[in-house]
Parts: sequence; C-alpha cells; structure tokens
Amino acid sequence: MINTIRLMSAILIFNTSVVMAGTVVTMKSDNEYSKIMTDGKKARMGMGDEGYIIVDYKTQSVKIVDPERKQVMLLSAGDLPKGGNAPIVKVSINDLGSGPTVAGYKTRKFSYKVNGKSCGIIYGSKDAYKLKGIKELFDAMQTMAQRQQALMGGYAGMIDACTLGDIKLADHVSTVGVPMRTEENGKIETEIVKIQLNVSLPANTFTVPASYETTTMADEMKKAQKDMAKMQQQMQQHQPQVQQMMQQMQQSGQLPPEVMEQLRKAQEQMRQYQQ
Repeated sequence: MINTIRLMSAILIFNTSVVMAGTVVTMKSDNEYSKIMTDGKKARMGMGDEGYIIVDYKTQSVKIVDPERKQVMLLSAGDLPKGGNAPIVKVSINDLGSGPTVAGYKTRKFSYKVNGKSCGIIYGSKDAYKLKGIKELFDAMQTMAQRQQALMGGYAGMIDACTLGDIKLADHVSTVGVPMRTEENGKIETEIVKIQLNVSLPANTFTVPASYETTTMADEMKKAQKDMAKMQQQMQQHQPQVQQMMQQMQQSGQLPPEVMEQLRKAQEQMRQYQQ
C-alpha cells in the first residue's frame, strides 16, 4: 500500500450509455495495476479491492468509496483532527541528468532526500506534465495530501520520513515534472505504464450509488471511541475473575511467582492505559 501511495501522492492524491472525454493514467506497483481517471472536473483513484477515491476539483471534497460495505466516507476539512504538531519535512531534490524514456516520455533523473534521509530516485517528465488534464490531477493530489496530513495529526511524527516527503512532492512539480518512475535501492517501486488522452469515460465514473450509506471521519472517530469504551468496560468487568483465577493457580503451584509478577505488571499497565 505504501508503495502505491508514493506514486499516487506524486500524481494525485485523486445514464451509463452517455460518455465523456477524459484522461487515464495507468500505474504499476508491486506487480499490481491501478488507474487514475479525470474529466477535468473530478478525479477517481482506484484503491485495488478496497474501493476508490473521488476528488471534486471545484468543491475540493474528497470521498472514499467502499463498494463492499456499500459506504462512502466524506473527508471534510472541518471534521479532520487538529491536535499535535506537524513534524518539519524538508525535501531536497538533486538533478542527476537525463533518464530513460518511460511510457513514451523522456525523463530526467533526480535523487530524493527527506530530512537528510535518502528516499530513492525519481524519473520525472515535464513533457507529461503539459498534457491535458495532468495539471488538474496534481491540484487534486494536493487536496488529498492536505487531508492525509490532517488525518495523521500528532501521529505524523511516527511516520517514516520518506512517506511524509511523498506528501510534499507536489510542491516540486515545477522542478521534477510528473514522477514517471520511482526507485529505491535499485528496485522499481512504482511506475506509470500508460497515459491515455481523450478517453471515453462512462458518465457514472464519478458518481456514488445513492443507496450507499454516507458517513464522515467524525462519525468514524466517534464510533471507534465507543468501541474502545465498550472494550474497556468488558475488561473491567472480568478483571476480578481473572485475578481470582491467577491467585488460585499460584496457590496450587500451577503459576510460578515470576509469571505472577509479569501478569501483575501487565494488568497495571492495562489499568493505566484505560485511564
């Protein structure tokens, strides 16, 4: 998943009989293919079996669609967590000269570091960036990246520096162009294999079925908090029985004193966590 995000973050964070013209970008990561589609107003980014994301350029709304659960989650900027200080992310890119032709487009080779850590090689194409619909994909990616960063909140400091840097790559598009391929330790991580222009897209490409349940990030966070509270309550209810069982096992010689002490410490840690 991280590998896919790396390239997607670099180019997006993105009835039936009627069609519309659009741009389709096909990429490969870990031998899996995914597509990003845009009609110039909205973008749709595939997430494999997990569903897809729709970004509206005008309203800057982000929808995560889960067909299996028949659910769509709205990533509203107002619902995202604001706690915690965002870590400093310093991206440095060094031009290493001409690169190979990727998906029919000439590239230049760039080394890529975040906060001094080497994050691999990027092969970028400015020619690809000039194509119809590609700039709009980058704008949509910037919206998605801002949502990603907000979702991390104070936990962003626990994320790998290179992953944080991927969110900032859109700021360097004027230098790199479209990242057509990324490599790390000599291995291709992600690669654009095809860019198609003026593709006929079904009219429902960016439509979420009306029957899908709509939820928000705030709703999901409240649900998670309720589940956690319920789990803590159940643990507290069973704690006396567990302690009694442990005492009985120790008295009968089935539980060595050192094991009893380890379990006691584990219980104490759990009580602190519940508080």
